[in-house]
Amino acid sequence: MKKAFFTLMLVAFTVAVSGAVKKTKLRVLYVGGHSNLETFATDVDSLENVRSIQERTASFEQFLNAYFTTVKVIPAEEYNYKMSYDYDVTVLDGEPEPIKAAQSLKDGDRYVKTVYAQYFPDDFDRPVVTIAEMGETVGRYMGLKTDWYCLCLDAWAHHMRLQHPIFKGPYKVNVTLENRPTPESAKDYAPMVGETLPDITPMWKVNSKGYMTHKNFKVGMVSRPWGFEDSPEAEWISGGLSSKSIDAMALGRHGSFFHWGFAAAPMDMTEEAKPLLANAIVYISKFAGQHVIARKLHENIPTRIEAKESAYRVTKECWESYKKTIDDFNKQTKQLSDSLKAVQAAGGKIGKMEQMYLQWQPQPTPSYEEWVQENAGELFTRFGQDEKAYAAYYTENTPYLYGTLYDYNLKLDEDAKSLGLANNDKRLLDKAITLWETNEDVAKGKRILQRYTLLRYKTAKEYRDWYRKYEKKLFFTESGGWLWLVDSQDKNVPGNDYGVLHYNEIPEQKTPAISGATNRDNPVLVSGVVNELAGDEKELVIRMKMHRGFHVYGFVAEQDPYIATTFDIQTTGDYKKVGDLRLPAFRALGTTGTTVYEGDVLFKQRIKGSGEGSVTCTVTYQTCDDHACLPPRDVTLTFQLNN
Repeated sequence: MKKAFFTLMLVAFTVAVSGAVKKTKLRVLYVGGHSNLETFATDVDSLENVRSIQERTASFEQFLNAYFTTVKVIPAEEYNYKMSYDYDVTVLDGEPEPIKAAQSLKDGDRYVKTVYAQYFPDDFDRPVVTIAEMGETVGRYMGLKTDWYCLCLDAWAHHMRLQHPIFKGPYKVNVTLENRPTPESAKDYAPMVGETLPDITPMWKVNSKGYMTHKNFKVGMVSRPWGFEDSPEAEWISGGLSSKSIDAMALGRHGSFFHWGFAAAPMDMTEEAKPLLANAIVYISKFAGQHVIARKLHENIPTRIEAKESAYRVTKECWESYKKTIDDFNKQTKQLSDSLKAVQAAGGKIGKMEQMYLQWQPQPTPSYEEWVQENAGELFTRFGQDEKAYAAYYTENTPYLYGTLYDYNLKLDEDAKSLGLANNDKRLLDKAITLWETNEDVAKGKRILQRYTLLRYKTAKEYRDWYRKYEKKLFFTESGGWLWLVDSQDKNVPGNDYGVLHYNEIPEQKTPAISGATNRDNPVLVSGVVNELAGDEKELVIRMKMHRGFHVYGFVAEQDPYIATTFDIQTTGDYKKVGDLRLPAFRALGTTGTTVYEGDVLFKQRIKGSGEGSVTCTVTYQTCDDHACLPPRDVTLTFQLNN
């Protein structure tokens, strides 16, 4: 779209600013393109969306002009990162054209790796405010910590750090707190990390509208909190009402990027919150020239918090909590199913959601032994059902656990443990260099230095010279790759170059075939078969096998931002579907009515016909776990039929 597309008479719509404000001398570039409607995985009328984009752009334009001396408004397709060097702050509210397109590597139909689109060079250091999910969109390639934890942020902020500069000025921010119920999802997660949350949480209303109260309203985004502040150029500022952990980040900074996770335009923000957005723009302008140091190139990289989670998952308390949830749901759902069957038998109408409960089957609950075996992984062979042994293991070994950018699981560093030095203790680097210098254990020293630094020196002397020079500036980052980096804005400082990992590259050689096992890159395997039944009937069976801890969605309540699993089944020839798709057992997610499938489940559809033909099924699903939701995927399976 061109500039004319975004021009809208401001008299058609007014952004209220309480009283006259003194403008701050800043040059602000607004890059638009988003509407006030949620377009992610939803059907939106194109004309209505165009009108909404115009309204949203006009809203931001008038708001920015009220607070700043120079404002330029352009659509995203006209933006290039070089334009930001002519402005003090860029407000990014639309997706620009990338400077390098995304690339995907597959092995047949199986996903292997994606190198995400690049929008900024790695050394980009101009101040940018990203709205809603734009922090994830433009930041994934360069490793911003403003990743996609969940596109589920509503209208309220909580646990704000009110002493942070954005709450202090230059514009006055009034914060009126309201006691609201603590989100059930946050309360459910808290025991996994040894916390108990109160029933009530003081909250501050940022948006006057939200997706939970206004259908199809744009949804905001929270980022993962774990490891967010483990590097000096990152700040966690505020949480927000979402369906994730209580500390999911709604407002924060990484380098010269400010994440404003709330989705509303100024037209739909509260009068109290508008000055905060203006202050955030002023605040980020002070970070001109500062680039990202610690790069979160893999959004699901494990952090040490997962040791706490792992220890809790194998406890009887965790199992009993899960079992109670399933037992309660089975009891309540049986009563509902029985009553709906009675309504149907009497000729009454059954709604879309209720249809699902007509097919309800009790969800089995695992024994404690089955639960531990499922959650303990390889440690089950050592500790069995001894939860005290697991607790002792994690207490003893947590200082020596580490992760990498290439997988999701914590590993035990036997090298660090043998030295009795935690990997986030810089004395470990000093000792590793000494092992090399003295020939005491050169191999161990080299392993440690390569594991925890981005240096690839050939001699111990080079490492020693680097260590002596930068020792006081070294910091350890888990979210940035379990690495020791240098706190320096010198773009050429040795030890901060992630290029040595070649992470954002697609290997040219053919990768080995992928096995049929699930993993956290491919948490769902979809397969199918057509079974022969009596006479001219057949049965299409679709299997969804999910990785431990992941689920897909059955029915999704209107107030939840998830994507329901759907099956588009088409037949050719003389074949027709018979009856409805038969569903497996499901369980409730929270209290809204949303249901999920987990484990290994089967969906069955009877088919009747003869002769030559085919049946094609396209499965659309979204996968989530406790830490994140993945973008929706489609899998299409086709089977030839004959009788």
